[in-house]
Amino acid sequence: MKKAIIGLVAGMLIGSAGMAAAATTQTVQAVFAKFTLSVDGQKQTLKNDPLVYRGTTYLPVREVAEMTGYGLEYDNTKKSIDLKTKGDEVSVGITDEINLNEFISTKVLVADYDVDVSAESGKIRDVTYKKNDNIIVYSMPGTLVDGIYNSVDGLHKAAVKDGAIYLSKEAVSFLGISI
Repeated sequence: MKKAIIGLVAGMLIGSAGMAAAATTQTVQAVFAKFTLSVDGQKQTLKNDPLVYRGTTYLPVREVAEMTGYGLEYDNTKKSIDLKTKGDEVSVGITDEINLNEFISTKVLVADYDVDVSAESGKIRDVTYKKNDNIIVYSMPGTLVDGIYNSVDGLHKAAVKDGAIYLSKEAVSFLGISI
C-alpha cells in the first residue's frame, strides 16, 4: 500500500510540474516561407527560411546583416543584438596617391602563388584571401571604388585601382608568400 501511495504522489508531482511549465510557456503557430530577397537589386539566397506569424515575416537577422554589409554582435545576458558596420574604409578617392609598388595584384597572387580568393555578392561584399591556414578578409563595396581599404580585423591593407584589387606586401607576407 505504501508503494502505491508513493507512486501516486510521485506521479502527481511530475504531472503538476509539467502543467506548471506548460502554463508559463506560450505556443505559437508560424509557417516557414520561401521568399525572393534582393539587396540593391541583387538576388540573395537565405540559408534559413523566414517565418511568417500573423502576417508578419521574420527574417534571420544574422544572415540579413551579413547580406547588407553589417556585422552582428549578440549578447545573451543583455538580450541585445547590435548591428555594426563591417570593415574600415579609408582614403577612398585618392587613387593618384596609391603607390602600387607597395602592393601585389590579386591576379598575380592567384596565378603565380595559388592564393584562393572568393567574394560574396551584394552591396558590400567580403573578399577573402586564403593561403594554407592564413586568411585575410576585406569588406568592400559591391561596385569597387578606387582607394585603400583595411581588412576586417584592421591589420592589413588592400588597394583598389581601376576595378582591380591589390594586397599590400605586408598582407602578402602574412599569407606566407615571400616576394
